[in-house]
Amino acid sequence: MATPGTVADHPWRRRLLLALRYGWPALALLAFLWFPFDWLSEAWPAFGVPFRQVFRNAHDHFIGHTIFFLVIGLLILSIVPALRYKPQWYFLGLVVAALVQETIQALFRGQLPTFTDFNAFKGDALGGATAFALSLALLLFQRARARAAASRPQ
Repeated sequence: MATPGTVADHPWRRRLLLALRYGWPALALLAFLWFPFDWLSEAWPAFGVPFRQVFRNAHDHFIGHTIFFLVIGLLILSIVPALRYKPQWYFLGLVVAALVQETIQALFRGQLPTFTDFNAFKGDALGGATAFALSLALLLFQRARARAAASRPQ
């Protein structure tokens, strides 16, 4: 039984604490995803040199966004596996994450977001969708392997 004034007295506080306790890795990944690396490359020349080598032209920018969203997508799906069963929430989150990322980049450049960098959005979409497909394929592989192991005679 909870004593008056404890966290258990407030169900919304308990839910918030549980969400933070288990959701902090996902929040950390989003913070990393939304970090203004373009700004950092200008503010810190030692970071800017390798950053400009990775993002030197439109093709490399596309590849960079694809790999970045692939890695973040795989990590998010491993941290929040329920998203594998709710693709509508995963893909909605992917769109929001891409829009927020571009907004933050624009604001740190001192511009308003225009959302006209379709090259970056295509890379974001390809990376995020590939992460979902790989995660789903791994899940199906694990299930098939478990079924095969269960059907083997002892």
